Amino acid sequence: MKKIKLFSIIVILSLLLTGCNNFKLATSIDDLISPISPSGDNAGVQNAVNEFCKSGYLIKIPAGGDYTTSYIFHNLDSDENDEAIAFYEPSDELGTASLAVLKKSDDKWSVVDNIKGEGSDVKSVDFCDVNGDGSEEILVCWSFISKSTTFKLSVYSLGQTGAGYKIKPISDSITAGEFVCADINEDNVSEVAVFNAGYSSVSPEAQLYSFKNNKKSLIGETKLDSTIISFKNITLGRTDEGISIYADALKSDGDSMLTEFIYWSDYYDSIVSPFYSYSTGRTADTTRNSLIDCKDIDGDKVIEIPLDTSVKNLPAQITAQNWVVYENTVLNHKCYSYSCKRDAYSLLIDDDDFSKLSVKYDNDKRKLSVISDKSKKECFCIVTMIKSAYNSNDGNLKNYTEISSNSGFVYLANVNSKADIRFTVDDLKKMIKPY
Repeated sequence: MKKIKLFSIIVILSLLLTGCNNFKLATSIDDLISPISPSGDNAGVQNAVNEFCKSGYLIKIPAGGDYTTSYIFHNLDSDENDEAIAFYEPSDELGTASLAVLKKSDDKWSVVDNIKGEGSDVKSVDFCDVNGDGSEEILVCWSFISKSTTFKLSVYSLGQTGAGYKIKPISDSITAGEFVCADINEDNVSEVAVFNAGYSSVSPEAQLYSFKNNKKSLIGETKLDSTIISFKNITLGRTDEGISIYADALKSDGDSMLTEFIYWSDYYDSIVSPFYSYSTGRTADTTRNSLIDCKDIDGDKVIEIPLDTSVKNLPAQITAQNWVVYENTVLNHKCYSYSCKRDAYSLLIDDDDFSKLSVKYDNDKRKLSVISDKSKKECFCIVTMIKSAYNSNDGNLKNYTEISSNSGFVYLANVNSKADIRFTVDDLKKMIKPY
C-alpha cells in the first residue's frame, strides 16, 4: 500500500512539472481540485496565443495602471469590435517580453501581429490617440531592471497592410518613471507627459512629447524637486490654466511627499511648474508630512492638494490637513480634515467646527473619538472593522451604524445626540472619505 501511495505522489508531481506553457505551482488544495480556467473571449484569446506560441510562453501581466489582467480588450481601430492585447515571454527567448494583438473573426480569435518589447516585464499599459489619426495607440511602459524607478515607454500604432495588420513603433522609446496622456496644450491632439525621478546625471524632471502626424518631438520640459525619489500618483484636472497635472511624489527622507503642479504656458511655449524654485531646487509650497495623495476631496470636480496644518496634541496615528486649491496663480484654502493612515480614511471637518474639536484614537479598538473642546464630551466616534471579520449582527456593535467601506475596511459610527456640537449619521456619511 505504501508503494502505491508513493507511486501516486510521483505521478502527481510529474504531471505538475510538465506542460510548462502555463505552469504555476498550486497555492492551495482548491487549486489542485478545481483549477480556474478562462472562459468566453479570455479562453478564445488563450487558445489563439497557445496556437501562436507553439514552443511555449509565459503570460506577462502589467504590474500597475488601469489594465492589470492577463488579456486586455480595447478598440484600437475605431470599428465596432475590441481587439485583444497579450504580453508574453516566449520560452525560446527567456528574459524578454513581447506584445501580441489579436482580432476576432467568425467567433475565432487569432494573433494578427506581434512585436518584441524593450524589457523583460510590463510596468503598465494605456491607450490614447497621440498622432491625431482618430484611432488609439498602445502606450507600454517596459520594465528591464528589477526595482528600478525608470522604464522604457514605447508608443505603438496598429495599421492595416492589405489584408493584414502591422504593429509599428512610433519613433524610439522614451525613458520614463511615470506618464500620463492628455491634450495638455489644447491643440486637439493628445500629448504624453513623462515624469522622471532622476537617473544617472539627470535630475528629476517632467517632459511633454508630441506624436502628431507620427513624429515624436519634445515640446516642453521643466525641472522638478531635486529630492524626489519616486512618483506615487498622477492626476489630471482643469484649472484656470487649462488641463493641469498633479504629480504626487515621495521625497528622499521617506517620511514626506509633495505635489508637482504642472500646466502648459503659451507665454513660455512649454510646460511649467509654478511652485518649483530654480534657486533652491525645491518645491516647497506643496510639501507635506502626511503621505496622502491629492484628489477631489469634496466632490466639486476640482482637485485639492492636502497640506499639513498644525493641531495640538494629535494622536500619533492621526494627521491633520489643510486642503488647498489652485486659483488665480495661488493656493487657496478649501477645507480641513483629519486622516488616519492605519485605517485608510480622511474625515472632512467644517471650518467653523475644526477649531472647536479635538480627537483621540484607541489603537486596540481602532476607534477615533471626536470631542468638543468646550464640553469635553464625545460628539461621535468611528470604529474601523476589517471587512473579512465584520459581522453586522454582532451585539457589541448594536449602537453603531455603517457609514462607509472600501476594499479592506468597514467604517461604523456612533453619534452622541446630546453633544453641544451635534452631528448626524448622514453628516458622517458625507464627511468620511476612504482611500
